[in-house]
Amino acid sequence: MQEILSKLEASRKELLDLGLRNPLLNYRPSKVRGVQVVQESAASVYDILVQQGKPMTFAAASPDVSPAPATKSTVAIADTRLQTSEIEEKLQQKLLNTYYTARTSLEEQGVNILYVALGMLNWYEAHTSDEVRKAPLILIPVALERSTARERFKLRYTGEEVGENLSLQAKMKAEFGIAIPDLPEEEVIAIGDYFNGVEAAIEPYPRWQVDRNAIVLGFFSSG
Repeated sequence: MQEILSKLEASRKELLDLGLRNPLLNYRPSKVRGVQVVQESAASVYDILVQQGKPMTFAAASPDVSPAPATKSTVAIADTRLQTSEIEEKLQQKLLNTYYTARTSLEEQGVNILYVALGMLNWYEAHTSDEVRKAPLILIPVALERSTARERFKLRYTGEEVGENLSLQAKMKAEFGIAIPDLPEEEVIAIGDYFNGVEAAIEPYPRWQVDRNAIVLGFFSSG
């Protein structure tokens, strides 16, 4: 039985898209959909969305202030408001576009492809490459909701399985011999411990880094 399961898992990974057009391997922020979250803690977002099951809202940036990237000294206090780098009008338009795209995917394909990604692996295709690639590490399936057109959007965890990046695991193993760890099966995931495991796996590549507090709302599908 174990042999059959192993073969099924191997076959499943063979079907993954390992090209750089896949945002699971080469994430690039969209100008019209999705939202980049700044000055927040990935562990806090996981706790609020998944463990506490609370909805979260989005806070726009001041039009006169460019928000600093998240660091140990600038991480925001844990609350249910996700800080973003977008001014109010642009933020609401991107959320609206994201909402309609997610709804269309559910209606036409029956698949939710909207996730909050926690943590990014910054990696390079070769020692000589100058272009950094970004790959999300932890994927939380979410939904955008609102009761009326006048209401602000709320972000909720759907209750589906929180997962690691299977495409990243397959590509790193096949091309670099790196074993990106699976998420533990415990009910509560220790986000920091998982990032520690990824950092240990990429140690042979000194330029590679784990950006622990990179957080994005976006569309990711492993096919």
